[in-house]
Amino acid sequence: MAAARRYRDVIYTNQDARIRDGRLLLPHGMNGTLRIRLSDAITLPGRLMEVRLSYGVARLTCETPDEAQPQETVIGVDLGVNTLIAATDGQKVILISGRAAKATVQYRNKQLARFQQALSGKEKGSRRHKRLQRRKYAMLGKTARRIRDLCHKATRQVADAFPNATCYVGEPFNEAAQRIGRVQAQSVSQACTRKIIQLLDYKTVGAITINEAYSSQTCPVCGERSKQRRIYRCLSCGATGPRDTVGAVNILSLGVHGAMLPGRTLPVQVKYLRPWRSSSGGHPACSSAS
Repeated sequence: MAAARRYRDVIYTNQDARIRDGRLLLPHGMNGTLRIRLSDAITLPGRLMEVRLSYGVARLTCETPDEAQPQETVIGVDLGVNTLIAATDGQKVILISGRAAKATVQYRNKQLARFQQALSGKEKGSRRHKRLQRRKYAMLGKTARRIRDLCHKATRQVADAFPNATCYVGEPFNEAAQRIGRVQAQSVSQACTRKIIQLLDYKTVGAITINEAYSSQTCPVCGERSKQRRIYRCLSCGATGPRDTVGAVNILSLGVHGAMLPGRTLPVQVKYLRPWRSSSGGHPACSSAS
């Protein structure tokens, strides 16, 4: 047991490890080559990439081709700030709140400004300067883990609601977003849209980004364009629904047909979700919120 605790794993890459005549060859430099006889029943599923030699055990890692997943449905996904994800297949829509992620980003910005102001008055390399630096990086790491956790939970809810779906996602930062105000531009630029697209890409069949210009301003029923607030109310036909739902429906039409075609209806089944569990209280970036 004492020898097992002192033993460290030895890792061989695909350039070192080889299989010849039913034997696993592991080179040991001037000590020669370690030869391990393999059972005839062992068949590698793909190219040998790595061998990890543990205490009495050899673990082989192989490269296998990706299996194509069957496509069941196509959904449109609209990413935002207050509503982190709005996804629809034309029949139902789920709206995942993004207020926890927004509050965490705002908390990080305020704390970062406070730390930077405090560091500017300290001598670099001093004990107080180092202490503030450690506290600053601890805060940045904690908020980064919080945002990553929220993104994972939100994208998992989309994958569970629409299994094996192909996602058409609006581009995270288009030309229209670059002309908005300073405060709104900061919220949009610091939103974790790129991370969400990457997570959707491997949790679903695939995520395809398309241009979402005017998708939240165009009525899917009559095709008229008008600026609205959180609730979209068409001035021509009177269609009413959440603005994020309108954007997701139009993105779905852009992905499937290549244009925002009129004559469609807004989904009746609207489900509001949160990517976190309720807690006893505390700031969303603090450990008291789960």
